[in-house]
Amino acid sequence: MEEIRSRYGQYAALFGREVDVVVNRPLGSYPQGHANSQPGKRRKRYPVNCGYIVTDLSSLYPVQNGGGRGFDVEALPPRYVYILGVDEPLETFRGRIIAVVHRNVRITPPENGAPLPQYSYDRLIVVPEGVELYEPEIRHAIAFAERRGRYRLYCMYEKSCGAVVYTVHDEEPLYLLIRNRSGHIGFPKGHVEYGEDECATMTREIREETSLCVTPDLSFREEYNYVLWGVVHKRAVYSMARFAFGDAVTTMENEIFGDWLVPFTEAKKLLSYDNDRRILTLAHERITGQAASPDPV
Repeated sequence: MEEIRSRYGQYAALFGREVDVVVNRPLGSYPQGHANSQPGKRRKRYPVNCGYIVTDLSSLYPVQNGGGRGFDVEALPPRYVYILGVDEPLETFRGRIIAVVHRNVRITPPENGAPLPQYSYDRLIVVPEGVELYEPEIRHAIAFAERRGRYRLYCMYEKSCGAVVYTVHDEEPLYLLIRNRSGHIGFPKGHVEYGEDECATMTREIREETSLCVTPDLSFREEYNYVLWGVVHKRAVYSMARFAFGDAVTTMENEIFGDWLVPFTEAKKLLSYDNDRRILTLAHERITGQAASPDPV
């Protein structure tokens, strides 16, 4: 986690920055040198616009001396980009950086003292103003050029979906809470995967984390936004989901480190975050049909 946080801190100055791009590989064009006339060859065109930044980013990434121990190309300003959120060929483009594709590559300074190559192996994701894309969409869009396992993707935007999972016993609602890897206590939730809507993500995450097969009640939908580490803009979306009292709950090994099935008052005390307490209160009022009692002074 600290390594990820450090990497996000390194890229913080890039996220949200507006840049100008020259497109040298327009959407629909063939790769340079592609023998598109050869029989039997499957023609592959660029599915997105690709290019390079002409905005000067050197002040954000001062070049460091490798000291003979290998030079990390991440110390050089990233230059090459994938433009997403545009479905027509471009020649130039102005947009915002929302993600960094960090390739697992290191280079060694030349022994003859030649200058280091003036580019980084990192690639940037640039989109039009107002467009928010999440990790699954970005991975899918760049799969033509980037192979899984050979890069890490650092995104400005993240979205997760979950639900207030509950059952009713003797006319009293009981709420299922879990403790995740970070140690926080909250509701079952997780990141959206490619091709999923919010309901599909909620259903899958609840099943994976608790083994319960439930149908989220989408008539209840609450969300909140927050910023992690001053860099990542996270959106959490919640619904409600009821299961039958007595159904076995089996939490995911190595991912969930505790679970509770407790009444409203105790659940509210256990939750780690005020936003989750607010959502629990709204859900409880919906379930019981009456306003929740205020917290004792």
